[in-house]
Amino acid sequence: MTECLLNIDLGELPDEDARLYALAQVANIACGAHAGDDASMRRALELCARHGTRVGAHPSYEDRENFGRRALDVPPEVLRGQVAGQCARLARLAQEQRIPVVYAKLHGALYHAANVSPVLARAVVEGIIEALGSDITLIAPAQGCLHDAARNAGLSHAREGFADRGTLPDGSLIPRGQPGAVLTDAARVRENTVRLATQGTVDTVCVHGDTPGAVELAREVRSTLDALSLHVEPLGDGALRLTLPDSLERRAAREVLRALPRVVDAVVTEEHACVYFDPDAPPDEPRLALARLLRETVAPPEQTLITLRMRYDGPDLEKVAARAGLSVDEVARLHAAREYTVRCVGFLPGFAYLGELDSRIVVPRLPTPRMRVPALAVGIAGGRTGVYPFASPGGWNLIGTALDFTAFHPDRGAVLQLGDRVRFERVG
Repeated sequence: MTECLLNIDLGELPDEDARLYALAQVANIACGAHAGDDASMRRALELCARHGTRVGAHPSYEDRENFGRRALDVPPEVLRGQVAGQCARLARLAQEQRIPVVYAKLHGALYHAANVSPVLARAVVEGIIEALGSDITLIAPAQGCLHDAARNAGLSHAREGFADRGTLPDGSLIPRGQPGAVLTDAARVRENTVRLATQGTVDTVCVHGDTPGAVELAREVRSTLDALSLHVEPLGDGALRLTLPDSLERRAAREVLRALPRVVDAVVTEEHACVYFDPDAPPDEPRLALARLLRETVAPPEQTLITLRMRYDGPDLEKVAARAGLSVDEVARLHAAREYTVRCVGFLPGFAYLGELDSRIVVPRLPTPRMRVPALAVGIAGGRTGVYPFASPGGWNLIGTALDFTAFHPDRGAVLQLGDRVRFERVG
């Protein structure tokens, strides 16, 4: 699926939580009409710059008393000037900080009124372009007068859905003040987000900054959207391969995926996770199982340091040294000086890919693999090192031999597991 962004209406409250800016991918900043002033806009812009959040203008009816949530009878030409003035005010402050304003989204009653009035929609779009130019994306409902006005003016349009708002059977929002209009339950908000993002009918999902519990709701929405944006592809009828972000703790991801109902196994590598299942009983969306890990900062469990004794006597040691412009002793010293992490386990049962190798001794694989590498040979290739658990073919540069080490146990499986810490101790 195409990435769906989280936008949050911000700069509206004096006690606004700064964490919302780290969660938002687009911040719709109040421009002083329904809320906000120069000080709040400057603060919002500074927080956007700090967190890499894209900036959007959030103009409104000029109605601070009702927070811009009551429709006003404003002539279109006056409304155009008001919207242009609000957007220009934010743009001037953004220019001071050299931050581009790349989105615009109407607030409250104006958002809804303009979407059912071609005249109002044209007026507000013209006001936005007057202040911000035409390289702007208008966040608005998927269909309606705002969509049409943006298209006619040549503006990009991001179709919006609301994670923290309830809807009527026809898909329209339940009016504020009625039961179910504002959602504060994280499970309901998550369901809304999944529905909106997977139907392919929206490009961005909104959480209102003034919704009670906005930080937790925004965290729920952002992690759900991030999980659903992970690339997934089928591997035959009984497996799916997911591309994992760097921030995801690998061992935790493996355990979460393995615990899913109807999943037979999950294998995690450096960049991917492969989920295996019965083709006749596929699991529910596995990416959503990873949302919790994306929502929470999951620290890798503290692993015991495993020390492997080895001799540096491999047949390729001198070639590696010559290629690196080092002595054999220097290669051995650099290899043994590092603490490695098991990045993944594969190729052979118990073969652990250990990284990161010191950049001074990084070498490519052999151009022609050996037909037989002895068991417990220690090799290097690219940025990885590893111990061959059994005699097998192999294309890594052999620099030594591990001593007194069993890489694979018939009952327990691989001795070295994902995330384990490993050092080599030079012997002899």
